[in-house]
Amino acid sequence: MLIYSLPYFFLIFIYLLLYLYEKNGITPEKTLKVRFIAAFIFILFFGFRGYIGSDWFNYNAYYSEATLSSWTSQDYELGFSFVAKLLHDIGFSFEYFVLIITIFQTFLFDRFLKNESKNVSLGYVILICIFPLLIIDLLRNFTAILIAVQSIDFLRRNKKLKAILIIIASVFFHATGVTFFILFLLKNRYFKRRTVVVFLLVGIVIYLLQIRYIDYIILTIGDLLGGRFQYLAGTVLKSDEGYGIRFGILEKIILMIIVLLNYNNIVSSKIISPVLLNSFFCYCLIQLYFSAYDSIINRFALLFFWAYLIILSNVKIIVKNSTAGNISLIFVIFLCLFKIIATFSTDLYRYTNNIFEKDSYETRAILRNEHYKYAE
Repeated sequence: MLIYSLPYFFLIFIYLLLYLYEKNGITPEKTLKVRFIAAFIFILFFGFRGYIGSDWFNYNAYYSEATLSSWTSQDYELGFSFVAKLLHDIGFSFEYFVLIITIFQTFLFDRFLKNESKNVSLGYVILICIFPLLIIDLLRNFTAILIAVQSIDFLRRNKKLKAILIIIASVFFHATGVTFFILFLLKNRYFKRRTVVVFLLVGIVIYLLQIRYIDYIILTIGDLLGGRFQYLAGTVLKSDEGYGIRFGILEKIILMIIVLLNYNNIVSSKIISPVLLNSFFCYCLIQLYFSAYDSIINRFALLFFWAYLIILSNVKIIVKNSTAGNISLIFVIFLCLFKIIATFSTDLYRYTNNIFEKDSYETRAILRNEHYKYAE
């Protein structure tokens, strides 16, 4: 139902007004004010959220049993586990745990935007509209990614040791943080446009035909190893379904084409750094090449969401022609509004705020279970 998305529409409307204010005569003082207001609104809306989404159930179950006196095999991500156990032992409720994590995430996201983007408000709009599940359902992943991307600034200044330590810190919040060591390979040179075009064309073919080429690799390895490994290989392939042909990929292809058409301008002016642009291509190409494997997309494509966000939020300055830039910006805004309807028009994301209304655990748990039964 559309009514469930209204609070999110209202939130985006506020951020768009803030964007207009931000762009009306840019000064360092105004930018600082916009950063503070944008962060405060985000914390107010998401830091005090009720039991919205689905993964709150698992996080709540983990948090309710968390204590520093007990460590199990589930606590392998030591940073997140330590924070959860410490806050629980101090006496904070799950709602305050979410608030504290959100404040930390907002601080990291604000710092990232300050270093990498020309548009603060629009960055929040795109995060909320395009990547809402990161905010709402993936506490550990989102935190780990935001920690890891702080390394980009140090990589740019060639402070490799600090960058390494930051990436290691991200691993303590989610194991996939180790993937960010690839930033060392992406930071120096832009990918060649011709190479990207070839990869894009091949990716489109793989996507349209839904070619499950990974199957052959896994089955071959399973056959070579034999026994238990052969059985596991077959089980993994049966359980890993793809997203199939969907509208969302068209958005990524269009954005890649826009970037490639303005590639010389981007490279010559360096308005987007190599690590950001190369990571953007990684995000889009993973979506194309692995569309038949949802587990790969969920685990690895989202690791590069920040690069996609930067390109989207700065699309107006990427496009050299001012008219085309304005059209591209309008496209981004309409895309965001469409995503709100697509994501939040369900009772699973019915918004509540703990400041005004204490959410019911029992009601939300029943709703979540019904949603999963329907999905099956």
